[in-house]
Amino acid sequence: MSAIAYPQERPGLSDRYSPSWFRDLVRGDHVHRDVYTDPEIFRREMRLLFGRTWILVGHESQLPDPKSWFTARVGDQTIIVAREPETGRPVAMYNRCAHRGATVCVGRQGQSHRLVCPYHGWAFDHGGALAAVPYEKGYPEALDRSAYSLRRVARLEGYRGFLFANLSADGPGLMDFLGHMSTCIDDLVDRSPTGEVELVGPPLSHHYRANWKMSFENLNDTLHPGFAHAASVVAARAVESVVGEGNLVPSVGMMKANGKPIGFFEELPMVTTPWGHSYIGGHMGASYTGSTQSAYFQQLAAFHGEEKAKRVLAQDRHLMLLYPSATWHARYQTVRLVLPIAVDRTEVVGFVFRLKGAPEETFRNALEYCNGANSAFSPVISDDLEIYERCQVGNLQGDAEWVPMYRGIHQRAEDPETGRRSPATSEEYVRNQFAAWARLMGEPA
Repeated sequence: MSAIAYPQERPGLSDRYSPSWFRDLVRGDHVHRDVYTDPEIFRREMRLLFGRTWILVGHESQLPDPKSWFTARVGDQTIIVAREPETGRPVAMYNRCAHRGATVCVGRQGQSHRLVCPYHGWAFDHGGALAAVPYEKGYPEALDRSAYSLRRVARLEGYRGFLFANLSADGPGLMDFLGHMSTCIDDLVDRSPTGEVELVGPPLSHHYRANWKMSFENLNDTLHPGFAHAASVVAARAVESVVGEGNLVPSVGMMKANGKPIGFFEELPMVTTPWGHSYIGGHMGASYTGSTQSAYFQQLAAFHGEEKAKRVLAQDRHLMLLYPSATWHARYQTVRLVLPIAVDRTEVVGFVFRLKGAPEETFRNALEYCNGANSAFSPVISDDLEIYERCQVGNLQGDAEWVPMYRGIHQRAEDPETGRRSPATSEEYVRNQFAAWARLMGEPA
């Protein structure tokens, strides 16, 4: 086994920001700290990474009728998603008026007869076509309304109700991009005894003062919980001593699960696939009360059949990372969007889904988990945000330019069904993310 050491040389400066320079920032088991701190790299990520991959933007349940619309972010671009009047299918448009460039829709979602620009009142239908222009006689007679529609996003596709946008017309299709990870979306939707889920209520969001990649590098990291979350583990155990093991709500159960020994996590599988995606085996599953468990299984069995119902309930995966836009926990019906704002500022937005037709307790558990996993008031999340910000500050200090990520590099194996498998204590998923990052950033625009 060869010794692992920091790279000695810096990436070349004469070809800074060229495709080869971006590729040189990733050296297999090390990355250069500039990937977290350089504002120009961040700016180019918005175009070369977020502009060329499939980004989760929402769910069809956010468009319950023809007047509905919602907004979303794809990198540094804001888009409007609505239903095309003629077909009723979802379409995505840049949130920019074709007249003077003003933002047309504000807020996360709404309902309106038309999409009206607040500046000069230009009105567009829900497919983006220009429908009305106030004081139209003041414009030239040759004003061609068809030339002033809201510009469509290159691609918008759905999978089982979830909507993904791609700003580029080139590159892989959605299913090629998802690959094996589509089974994690199946894992969420199949838990509904009607085969349908719906997004419920306003999302829960928090901000942190660090680079967006910190979230993706942390959420499949099983080594940090025993250290970063030690205080919350102690608190959870204290609560358990009072209420009993079977009476912990999901958020406290999550805190307690972080205290499991490293040996436990080493036995969990980690799956990584192309394009930077990953998940690990579940380690914090909680059962429902007896009456709910029985009723829920009967409902699933009536819809799927008993054998598939058993498989659905037995599936246990923790935090599928759909790089670079979202994280999923199917067991708790929660999806989080990771939204880059600046090189050192990120927003994370958590959505909870209701399993249509399932017992109410399934939804209450999901709400509990989302609060524990995405609220800035959560002891677990506040620990993580502190660590993210310390890493951001630390990577601006001193002259150590390379960040190692070689844990578990000799413990990986290829699986023909799922992809590459490693123990959950490995940093293989981070190496996998940066392999995708270097490939996309290192391609000519």
